[in-house]
Amino acid sequence: MNWNNVNLTTEANNEILDGYSFETLLLEIHCNLTEINRDTVRAQFEHELKIKIQSARNIFESNLDNIVQHAIEDRNK
Repeated sequence: MNWNNVNLTTEANNEILDGYSFETLLLEIHCNLTEINRDTVRAQFEHELKIKIQSARNIFESNLDNIVQHAIEDRNK
Protein backbone atom coordinates (compact mmCIF):
# COMPACT_ATOMS: atom_id res chain seq x y z
CA MET A 1 0.00 0.00 0.00
CA ASN A 2 1.23 3.46 -0.85
CA TRP A 3 0.60 5.60 2.24
CA ASN A 4 1.46 8.73 0.24
CA ASN A 5 -1.36 8.11 -2.22
CA VAL A 6 -4.09 5.97 -0.67
CA ASN A 7 -6.79 4.73 -3.03
CA LEU A 8 -9.83 5.69 -0.98
CA THR A 9 -12.15 3.65 -3.19
CA THR A 10 -10.51 0.36 -2.23
CA GLU A 11 -8.40 1.16 0.86
CA ALA A 12 -10.56 3.53 2.90
CA ASN A 13 -10.90 1.00 5.73
CA ASN A 14 -7.17 1.20 6.57
CA GLU A 15 -6.39 2.99 9.79
CA ILE A 16 -4.75 6.41 9.76
CA LEU A 17 -3.67 6.06 13.38
CA ASP A 18 -2.26 2.71 14.54
CA GLY A 19 -3.64 1.13 17.68
CA TYR A 20 -1.65 1.24 20.89
CA SER A 21 -2.23 -1.61 23.34
CA PHE A 22 -1.36 -2.01 26.99
CA GLU A 23 0.82 -4.93 25.91
CA THR A 24 2.83 -2.63 23.61
CA LEU A 25 3.17 -0.01 26.33
CA LEU A 26 4.38 -2.60 28.84
CA LEU A 27 6.94 -3.91 26.35
CA GLU A 28 8.20 -0.36 25.73
CA ILE A 29 8.49 0.21 29.48
CA HIS A 30 10.41 -3.03 29.87
CA CYS A 31 12.81 -2.24 27.01
CA ASN A 32 13.23 1.51 27.35
CA LEU A 33 13.02 2.50 31.00
CA THR A 34 15.73 1.93 33.56
CA GLU A 35 13.62 3.51 36.28
CA ILE A 36 9.91 2.70 36.40
CA ASN A 37 7.61 5.14 38.15
CA ARG A 38 4.56 7.21 37.30
CA ASP A 39 6.58 9.99 35.68
CA THR A 40 8.78 7.79 33.51
CA VAL A 41 5.83 5.66 32.39
CA ARG A 42 3.83 8.78 31.56
CA ALA A 43 6.80 10.19 29.61
CA GLN A 44 7.16 6.93 27.65
CA PHE A 45 3.45 6.95 26.80
CA GLU A 46 3.51 10.61 25.73
CA HIS A 47 6.64 10.05 23.62
CA GLU A 48 5.08 7.15 21.70
CA LEU A 49 1.77 8.97 21.36
CA LYS A 50 3.52 11.97 19.79
CA ILE A 51 5.25 9.69 17.30
CA LYS A 52 1.96 8.02 16.35
CA ILE A 53 0.18 11.36 16.00
CA GLN A 54 2.97 12.74 13.80
CA SER A 55 2.83 9.65 11.61
CA ALA A 56 -0.94 10.00 11.27
CA ARG A 57 -0.55 13.69 10.41
CA ASN A 58 1.97 12.83 7.72
CA ILE A 59 -0.39 10.26 6.19
CA PHE A 60 -3.27 12.73 6.40
CA GLU A 61 -1.29 15.54 4.76
CA SER A 62 -0.03 13.23 2.01
CA ASN A 63 -3.61 12.25 1.22
CA LEU A 64 -5.48 15.48 1.87
CA ASP A 65 -6.22 16.08 -1.82
CA ASN A 66 -7.46 12.48 -2.17
CA ILE A 67 -9.65 12.86 0.92
CA VAL A 68 -11.20 16.11 -0.26
CA GLN A 69 -11.82 14.75 -3.78
CA HIS A 70 -13.31 11.52 -2.48
CA ALA A 71 -15.58 13.37 -0.04
CA ILE A 72 -16.80 15.69 -2.82
CA GLU A 73 -17.50 12.73 -5.12
CA ASP A 74 -19.38 10.90 -2.36
CA ARG A 75 -21.50 13.93 -1.60
CA ASN A 76 -22.40 14.36 -5.28
CA LYS A 77 -23.68 10.78 -5.65
